[in-house]
Amino acid sequence: MKKTIFTIIFLICSIFIGGCSESNNISSPENSVTANPNNSPSNSVIKENPQKNSQPTQDSNISQQPSIKNENPSFGTIKDMQNGDLKCYVSVVDGNGKLYEGVGATFDVCKPDKYVNKNVNLFYELEDVNDCQSAEPCGKTIKEWLITKIEIRD
Repeated sequence: MKKTIFTIIFLICSIFIGGCSESNNISSPENSVTANPNNSPSNSVIKENPQKNSQPTQDSNISQQPSIKNENPSFGTIKDMQNGDLKCYVSVVDGNGKLYEGVGATFDVCKPDKYVNKNVNLFYELEDVNDCQSAEPCGKTIKEWLITKIEIRD
């Protein structure tokens, strides 16, 4: 009888330990690289999981952060600028005539009267943007390249 109980306990523990080790190999969708919400191929984004402290933060060494490729134009003609809930949305035509819609910008550079239909240089920084449906904070952020400075070209 004691041998049977010991065998059953051993099997249950083995199953429990085996199940725990397999769950560590499953990647969380919250930490995966995704496209931005408007599905524009020009903006790359990384979702962050605010509950885990193992993820690099903006204060960490930059070399530890995963690289996010910025495929937005560095110069062109601004065709439209609109303030949204989370950021400013800019439409830019580059030197080859390619239209980039929904390029993100910080609110402080969103001045349509000053920049629309102007030939400009665009400067970007990797910024945290709320990953929410509105301007209300929800605790989730994504890293995204945003226009932080605009210079009118002569």
